[in-house]
Amino acid sequence: MLYEKIYYPDDFPIKITIANIEEYPAHYHQDIEFVYVLQGRIRLKNGYCHYLLEEGDIFTNSGHEVHSLSAENGDNTVALIQVSNRFFTRYFPQLTRNCFRTYVNRDPRLQLDRLRQMLLNILHDYLSKSFSYKNQCIFMMIDVIEYLNRYFNLFYFENQVVVNFKEDNPIITQRISRIISYIYENYASKITLETLADKEHLNTFYLSHLISDHIGISFQELLCFARVEMSEVPLLQTEKKISTIAREVGFSATAYYEKYFKKWFGCTPSEHRIRMQSKSLCSNNPARIRHIPNLNAIRLIRRRLSSINSQQSTILTVSRMQSSVIIDSDKLPVLSLNHRLEPTITKQDLDCMGDRLFFILRELQPEKICLTEMPMQNLSSPHSDSGLFPTDALNVLRRLEKEGFSVSTVSESRLDIPPSFGCDSIAAFFHIFKKHFLSDAPIRCRIRDQGDPNVTLKGAPSCFTSTMIPKPAYYAYRLLALLKGDLLYWHKHYAVIRMNSSRQPSYALLVFNFSSEIEQLCLRSCSVHEVHDVCSSFIDEYSVDFFLPLIHGNYSVMKFALNEENSIFHHMAELGFPRTLPLQGEWFHLLNTGLQMQGHMETAVDNGLNISFQLRGPSVQLALIQPSE
Repeated sequence: MLYEKIYYPDDFPIKITIANIEEYPAHYHQDIEFVYVLQGRIRLKNGYCHYLLEEGDIFTNSGHEVHSLSAENGDNTVALIQVSNRFFTRYFPQLTRNCFRTYVNRDPRLQLDRLRQMLLNILHDYLSKSFSYKNQCIFMMIDVIEYLNRYFNLFYFENQVVVNFKEDNPIITQRISRIISYIYENYASKITLETLADKEHLNTFYLSHLISDHIGISFQELLCFARVEMSEVPLLQTEKKISTIAREVGFSATAYYEKYFKKWFGCTPSEHRIRMQSKSLCSNNPARIRHIPNLNAIRLIRRRLSSINSQQSTILTVSRMQSSVIIDSDKLPVLSLNHRLEPTITKQDLDCMGDRLFFILRELQPEKICLTEMPMQNLSSPHSDSGLFPTDALNVLRRLEKEGFSVSTVSESRLDIPPSFGCDSIAAFFHIFKKHFLSDAPIRCRIRDQGDPNVTLKGAPSCFTSTMIPKPAYYAYRLLALLKGDLLYWHKHYAVIRMNSSRQPSYALLVFNFSSEIEQLCLRSCSVHEVHDVCSSFIDEYSVDFFLPLIHGNYSVMKFALNEENSIFHHMAELGFPRTLPLQGEWFHLLNTGLQMQGHMETAVDNGLNISFQLRGPSVQLALIQPSE
């Protein structure tokens, strides 16, 4: 049998097995496979190489490589993650020709820790069956493959063992990558050092030394290694003659094939074929593995995630940044701010929110409302008896228009956005501001999360959870609607706005403290644990002092603050991210998920005010300075 066909249930392109491995006979498959040792040790044979994988080691089989697994002195827990090349080649067309090597021979590398974390997040989401876990895992796996392409798509020889390539020079890395890819794509053809040198615009002498210095073997050996490696599958899978196989993989003579096969495998092709007959996967020699219960596996994965995060936190240092800004009130504005919100309302929103919908719309001050297409009759609502929502959808439209809102309809398919749990956290605030603050385009937003109302966090880009708990995104949209006026200063960490006012000018000072990694959480698929880890590990501090010139008078200074600690995401993190919020009835409305506020009066101001901010961790602060009569 040797060839193992991987079946992906329910068209989900990732197959995950958490098991204790006693013996997994030699086999190969078309698809990429990660062998991640979560606990204990195992022996792995891949081609001619033999590895002892210990706890935390990850071995990546790129497909078409004959490999086997066996226990090594005691218990073990191994995650086998198999990835459908057929599915993921739509994102990575070169995927089937990659040569991923993640084994680093005990060399501690930060890139490997990051890969461990990414795979653990996939394992956790898959096993816990979190909301939209399939899409979540697919998007995370896309990130993993991109990461592999960046750091683990090369190899070199260390004491005759194939391990991950190590080189800090990006030019050399790119060149070696092209060389290896070219050889593996054309191994069956006639390839010469001169041909390769012409392609790389190098002389043969330099290219020869480049390969031997950075891969560990000569060009001729590398070419023969690729041919020998690719010959193992037809050698063990078919009954073809040795001479035929030698010719098919590119050797000009059977003697050369046998010479180099023996160099790597320690025996002739014929001897290897006979030896592996009893060691190959087949119906009479099945894999002997014992599946680990999901709960036990989840607990182990959480411990491994916690261990990685604690190790990372030991190298974190607090970065303290300080700025001083003297505001020129006569400065020409960068641009005029007049953001226009266009919230989207669904039938489910109408049915669930009642009159509160109109209260929220008044707070958001939208220019237009987008109503998803729905039947224009028989719109059932639990509030229809009270007259808040007539059963006729046309009357709902009339009610919205009577409130002064312009209404249009949109397709509900526009709401199908892949989830990212960064959208439930404070990361959404920074993402929304960067995307919309300097734009004059209409800002489209969703009022509330759709779907099962019992699921608290869904990773959807909405203002509220399904149970109408405000998310940080809500306050971002509210502030965008409120901040109308002249933008005087715009910086990554602050903005100064001269507000529109019929009286003396008032000012809004907006200060941000975040990292680019936090902002990116909304741009890619992230698990709740990854979002929590990224936000909680950001402990940098930012201080800024503003001097605002003002005419003589009294001024009120109102400060507002938003941070991760009082968000619904943080509350759920403190509870261990349960699927539902363990609060019955309307108790969840008592959660503190809003802006913190404090205010004071500045009297008899002569020439200006000093306003200081101190932020620690991911947070936003706003000061509103207005003249007081």
